[in-house]
Amino acid sequence: MRPNDYRKILADLKRFDAEVSHRQVESVAWAALSFVENRLKPTYASIVLHDSDPKKRRVLTRSDGLTLSPEPLPSEGRPDIAARAVEADEAICCRDVPGEKKRGDALLRRVPEDTRSVVVLPLRTADAVVGTLNIGSNRVDGISADQQVFLEAAAARLTGVLRGAQVLEELSSACERLQKECALQKSALEKSRDELELEVARRTAEIRRLQERLQAENIYLKEELAGAHAYGGIIGESPSLKAVISRIALVAPTDANVLILGESGTGKELIAREIHRQSARKDRPLIKVNCATIPMELYESEFFGHVKGAFTGAVSDRMGRFEAADGGTLFLDEVGEIPPSLQGKLLRVLQEGEFERVGEGRTRKVDVRIIAATNKNLMEEIKNARFREDLYYRLNVFPIEITPLRDRAEDIPLLAAHLIGVFARRLNRPPPRLTEANLMDLKAHGWPGNVRELQNIIERALILSPHGRLHFDLPRANGGSPLSAQSFSEGASAAAAPILTEAEITALQKQNLLAALIRSGWKIYGKGGAAELLGVKPTTLIERMRRLGVRRPG
Repeated sequence: MRPNDYRKILADLKRFDAEVSHRQVESVAWAALSFVENRLKPTYASIVLHDSDPKKRRVLTRSDGLTLSPEPLPSEGRPDIAARAVEADEAICCRDVPGEKKRGDALLRRVPEDTRSVVVLPLRTADAVVGTLNIGSNRVDGISADQQVFLEAAAARLTGVLRGAQVLEELSSACERLQKECALQKSALEKSRDELELEVARRTAEIRRLQERLQAENIYLKEELAGAHAYGGIIGESPSLKAVISRIALVAPTDANVLILGESGTGKELIAREIHRQSARKDRPLIKVNCATIPMELYESEFFGHVKGAFTGAVSDRMGRFEAADGGTLFLDEVGEIPPSLQGKLLRVLQEGEFERVGEGRTRKVDVRIIAATNKNLMEEIKNARFREDLYYRLNVFPIEITPLRDRAEDIPLLAAHLIGVFARRLNRPPPRLTEANLMDLKAHGWPGNVRELQNIIERALILSPHGRLHFDLPRANGGSPLSAQSFSEGASAAAAPILTEAEITALQKQNLLAALIRSGWKIYGKGGAAELLGVKPTTLIERMRRLGVRRPG
């Protein structure tokens, strides 16, 4: 081929590109076939459009030179010349059209009688098969070299344009389907709009209720978390304590109300926590109420909650302890302090599981297990008309009585050793040795304050014993401090022991508090915070910091 031939082909291809730039497949095909027929004057020209279903193949030709005639071209038996060209991905030239017609080629049966040869050029991209461009000639040797070059270049361009038009038609068809589906969906949505609005309103109210409950639970749980397990679990081996543990194991799996009886400081709250921990409600909160610390006018609000404006100072809705404990356990400490005016409402909640917030008419239902504790003789309170008898029997379904520490002296060594370890960790020092003389002193004491008094005595002893030698400052019955067995055994060496002034003790406390704050990175609340390291409530720690003048640097 001469240079002029190539220039002519390039010019023809530019015109071809301009002619076939349409958005519809049939418009592209018509323009392509029209251009080829006008330039090459073939005896036959068509485009076969491939389909993943062989039965849906189509052949496009120009009838009478004006309109495009699409006809089905199903694949029958052996692959025809169009299928073979697509499979081989190369042009195929058939120079024996009459013979192939006789052999039943589906495409060649459609060409005119004067056609002696046909060139079939595949139209395919890297990821899709479009079809074939088919050109017939009355010459046996097919088309000329320059015609071959033109057709191959035109086929490559036609492939891209046809594929783009196919994608657009597919998208257009998909859009139409989506529009119809959207119209149906819109009709259905409009029909159910009122129902959805009601459902949204209901769920919004439910979300608000859950948020309110979560906020209330967080407040109550933060209060409880600071004191929970501050001194460990139930420790001791006395028969009376083992009996208590056995009764806990019996009642914990049930939903029965429990009344814990015992003197102040015997560990009634610890027993309540263990009952909750072993119950089926352990994944729900244990909410504590100290009935002795609630002002008379706030009892009902504290128990049942209130709505905004119910009384002076009620600036927002507030969930009560019963509602916060829904699904869990409510621990009523010092239950004997509840005023008679509220006992009837408390009885109603225990019997019916129903209550109303202060200032609200709506009745609410809760599922709460009650564990109550008292150091009072409730039967005496009933006789003196300070406690309702029917409420007593509601609470006293399963009583557990805790023996005072003075009546289970065999538990003192275990408790003392455990508490020494607890307070030694808080003071950041190794635990001192507990001597036999120390144990004699502890066992000889009457412990009117029970385990709480033992905790205080041991904490004081560790603060006053910075060099590791314990001395328990146990008060006498008349208020004085006795000489301990250790003092008698040590003789003059006891008199030489260092005595700390009040200022020195304060300085030691401040030093220990600073050490905890530095170790926790000045974090007060939460796990790993200074309050947890010292075993005190965060509010107590903040008050100590204020009293001792401790401030974070910077």
